Amino acid sequence: MQRFKSILIGMLAVAFVGTVVGCKEEAVAASTDWKKSEHNWNVEWNQSGYDVGLNVRNRYRSDYDHVELSVNFQSLTMAVRAAEEDGDREYRPKLTHSLINWNLLDDAEGNDGPINLSLGHTIEYRYYETDGKDANWRYRGIAKVGLNVLDNVNIWAKAQPRFEFGKGKEDDFKIDDIKNQVGLSIKLGDNATFSPYVEYLMDSQDNDFERKELMVGTALTIKLN
Repeated sequence: MQRFKSILIGMLAVAFVGTVVGCKEEAVAASTDWKKSEHNWNVEWNQSGYDVGLNVRNRYRSDYDHVELSVNFQSLTMAVRAAEEDGDREYRPKLTHSLINWNLLDDAEGNDGPINLSLGHTIEYRYYETDGKDANWRYRGIAKVGLNVLDNVNIWAKAQPRFEFGKGKEDDFKIDDIKNQVGLSIKLGDNATFSPYVEYLMDSQDNDFERKELMVGTALTIKLN
């Protein structure tokens, strides 16, 4: 497991370097920048001792939307997503594993510190109803850092290098794209959080991590119990 963590950290480091290089070299905005926005509605509750979540996402100026149901078992989260874009229906079972979740600079009483760092990864199978679109697999590493600036406000950044393989894909270890997000988490109360963010999607390693898309996003999360 320690060796696997080292490999994952190495891949995330490559993704981070690619992000920095891509941001530096992409001075001219892509034609797709700020054309779309995505919006998430999340509901979370406890069912028979397990954390259950429902995510609904749609995109403004895009024909994409999805519904995802998830169940958390300690460090593992199982989920199933049904998505549709431009008339293509996709079904996506997913398994996410949380590897590291560190609270840094905690005090002597054990209270959480202002900085949080987490590492994880996800494997997902993408099956399409549409003829001519091959089912395939996608793996992603997930790195997230958060900083508590106020009691109810957290600034966070997330990087997700993604790798596709299977039928119709090149089975290599090169990054196929990187999904980056920077945002805020604002507690609206004991059971509600609102998160506005900016998403920066980068192209593959073969295409020198060129910028593909920039968009604004939002997420509203409600906890029922």
